[in-house]
Amino acid sequence: MEAPADSPEVDALAQAAASFLRRYPPFDAMEPEALHFLAARLGTTRHAAGTRILAPGDGEPPCLWIVKSGLVQLVPAQDTQPAIEVTLAPGECFPVGALLERRPTGSVYTAGADTSCYRLSAPDFHELLGRSARFRDFSTRYLASLLRESRRLHQMHAASLATEEQAMGRALRTLVAHPPVTCEPETPTGEALRLMRDAGIGSIVVANPGGAPVGILTRHDVLDRVALAGCRLDEPISSVMTPSPHTLAAEANAYEAVLLIARHGIRHVPLVDGGRLVGVVSERDLFALQRVGVRTIHRTIAGASGVEALAAAARDIGALARRLAGEGAAAEPLILIISTLNDALTRRILELEETRHDLAGVAWGWLGFGSEGRYEQTISTDQDNGLIFAAGEGESAHALRERFLPFARAVNRALDACGYPLCAGEIMAGNPKWCLAFEEWCERFDSWIADTDPRALLNAAIFFDFRLLHGREFLADELRERLLARARATPRFLRQMAGEALAVRPPLGFLSDFVTERSAGGRDTIDLKIAGARLFVDAARVIALAHGVAHTGTAERLRQAGAKSGVPAGETAAAVEAFLFIQMLRLRRQAEAGLARAEANRVDPQELNEVDRRMLKECLRQARRLQSRLALDFQL
Repeated sequence: MEAPADSPEVDALAQAAASFLRRYPPFDAMEPEALHFLAARLGTTRHAAGTRILAPGDGEPPCLWIVKSGLVQLVPAQDTQPAIEVTLAPGECFPVGALLERRPTGSVYTAGADTSCYRLSAPDFHELLGRSARFRDFSTRYLASLLRESRRLHQMHAASLATEEQAMGRALRTLVAHPPVTCEPETPTGEALRLMRDAGIGSIVVANPGGAPVGILTRHDVLDRVALAGCRLDEPISSVMTPSPHTLAAEANAYEAVLLIARHGIRHVPLVDGGRLVGVVSERDLFALQRVGVRTIHRTIAGASGVEALAAAARDIGALARRLAGEGAAAEPLILIISTLNDALTRRILELEETRHDLAGVAWGWLGFGSEGRYEQTISTDQDNGLIFAAGEGESAHALRERFLPFARAVNRALDACGYPLCAGEIMAGNPKWCLAFEEWCERFDSWIADTDPRALLNAAIFFDFRLLHGREFLADELRERLLARARATPRFLRQMAGEALAVRPPLGFLSDFVTERSAGGRDTIDLKIAGARLFVDAARVIALAHGVAHTGTAERLRQAGAKSGVPAGETAAAVEAFLFIQMLRLRRQAEAGLARAEANRVDPQELNEVDRRMLKECLRQARRLQSRLALDFQL
């Protein structure tokens, strides 16, 4: 006989269930009333080792299972690759997607050991969705929800190192202290300058009658465009303003403003809401409590006259990246900030060295490969670069190469002195193999596309991520157009690239969560670069080449190629979020003080908190799904 629903026995069981659930997301932050509803309606099931719990043939799932003890193994029912079993540990639930969509599950779930599960009926599951916004968000956007939880925990951990005012994830609207000072395009320049002086501000936004910003004038502009240019003060401000200023939504976060400042070298960012100006944030607002800001580093780089000053700027880039990573910055803008600042530093070295070598009369460009070419440089990075030049009619590519090599080697040495080590594989512009004329680069790519040797293709993969860092853009643009056309016209090459992308499989365990390997430090770890990020990088490269996507960044490749190929938006978003979380784990690891370079990309899963460990496992599952799609598309 069952105990009455309001009996002390049932209440004690519900309290025990609630106590268990509070240890795991999303239940740890669930609304108290919703958690009580859930705990009071849970039943318990037990499954002997080897027992099948759920399979596609069972129809629509009758309930949600939450693993209480033991483990559950799942295998996708339709996976074109050899089946890889994934383990669900205590606190994890299944099959959320099938319950949401009211369809049979796509996987087979089996007890991997003697296992106990909590059981919530399907009707109660759907009622819980309506009662708990937290659970609904978790269920509909599982990866994104875990990612936010991971960042929240990391920010809490770093709270002793950073005050709330330093929280770079806050909305820009909260940084606006005063209403914006504006004027109309016809306002005389002298009157606008008096408004700036009286308000004690460094910029004035020019707005149209509807309140939309159409221009901006800063104190820095006044020197060049008004004082030195001899501008009459009765001239309208529209004649000296910067038209169409870069803006951001008021609800955008501080990281987005940092990125905008880094990419465009600006000092002030107008904020808009519904197209209307609502405020202005400056670099000073964003970095008031920071020792070094993006714009400050830019100024240091731009004014550097030698390697010593640039080496100091490189150290500041690393310090800024470590600080932002420690504050829980999102991976995508943070990696872009690092890459943008590294680009600026590289360009300055190129400018300095260009004055010391005879390069006049030749069109050339400096290429970044690998992570640099993908805008994905992390804190710990080395060099992967090359040089492209145009050999005119009657000019010898060999002679021009001999002219460029001393310059390229000087740049490689300067980058090394700034903390970007020489490439162990000698993929550098100072190597004659990678200092080539335009036609030679075309021939090199043609040979890779025509080559049937898998190892040659593997070694050449990072070259397909090339990006122009400095020089004549037409050289890189024409090379990319030729490469994309040639690749799409060679299905065998794309299929071979896809095969190489599947050579490394996600390190998901059979009886444990992860497959680890012993690192040089003597610990069982996962290499987040080779066995994590690379899974997404390699797949995205092939998909981008197959669909003619010119962008080189992994996240953007997945987004653009996914849209072109008809992949569901949710599937693409999940893959992007998984890739970015692994990148964030790498950044956090690299931000640790005193870490040897060999350990910079390695993590011991047992040292991760519960949320990050679960998130990493789910991200590796997403990598496996991405590889399965790749295998299906190329019939591998």
